[in-house]
Amino acid sequence: MVVTARALIKVPAVQDTLLERGTAAIAKRGSTPFPESDSLRVFVCGSASPLGMGQAQACIAVITPEHFFLIDSGAGSTNNINRMGLPLNRLDGVLLTHFHSDHIAEIYEVNLASWVQARPQPLIIYGPQGVDEVTNAVNAGYRQDRVYRTSHHGADLLPPALGILDHETITPGVILQDGELTISAYVAEHPPIEPAVGYRFDYRGRSVVISGDSNVNGDTMKIVDGADLLLHDALSLPTVTALSKALGSAGQPRQSRIVADVMDYHASTDSLIKLGENSNVDMVAFYHLVPVPQVSVVEDVFIRGVPDNFLLAKDLMSFELPIGSAEILVNKP
Repeated sequence: MVVTARALIKVPAVQDTLLERGTAAIAKRGSTPFPESDSLRVFVCGSASPLGMGQAQACIAVITPEHFFLIDSGAGSTNNINRMGLPLNRLDGVLLTHFHSDHIAEIYEVNLASWVQARPQPLIIYGPQGVDEVTNAVNAGYRQDRVYRTSHHGADLLPPALGILDHETITPGVILQDGELTISAYVAEHPPIEPAVGYRFDYRGRSVVISGDSNVNGDTMKIVDGADLLLHDALSLPTVTALSKALGSAGQPRQSRIVADVMDYHASTDSLIKLGENSNVDMVAFYHLVPVPQVSVVEDVFIRGVPDNFLLAKDLMSFELPIGSAEILVNKP
């Protein structure tokens, strides 16, 4: 029976039938509207740091009925945005926490994807001082790509002005108020990078904080006050220490030094547990994991000693914060 099935798949007529069915399913899935919800929703488009494989790099989506923002745009994250069917046609902007490569690598990819999906306005890249340099460089580097695509598909389908990124330099404090949504930036501790920021979203009584890369500091404690959900970068000190030591013992001193250096500016899991004990944040999700757990034992080390309201974020996970409720619904991939 198996041999027969394999043989049938080699028959052109059978291949054509399967191709027709498969493409129809893809088309139907692509035309399915993004589910409506009154909730504040958060999607993990990228949960990884540069240490580790298997997950996309830093990117979180925050969606309300009227708004859609991305926080950072790391490598591999645009593919996850597409896999989750997020409504790129109404993407309002990308909020950068800082300019390390794993947070900005796919700015143009998400710009292109949302341009193709008929985003009606230029995409705005928000960030601390220096965001103009990053945005202008992306625009310059991909100028010819934009020209080719508009020439090929036509200006009616891909208006050239909508392919050019805009930017807005932000400082700590309230950076945007639109309807019932307030977005605030706070100072992150990520030396030697200065400034680096994190963001808090408040919408109809619900709130989420996204750290970017940062140690826990006084600004972190203030911004998480009363927050429903905190997504914070997290470093497993036992794992990174063991990895650095192993690299040194294996005759890789350069790699050992680089791995050890990352401990300077990422929040350890112990510091985040202490933050949870000293604040009233309802749920903490570790993301931008340093390193990305490849096996279950490393996951266990990561969450060693954490309270019940802590969890490890993974790509394609999402959180729903219903309005008028204290509930946080966690949807695992």
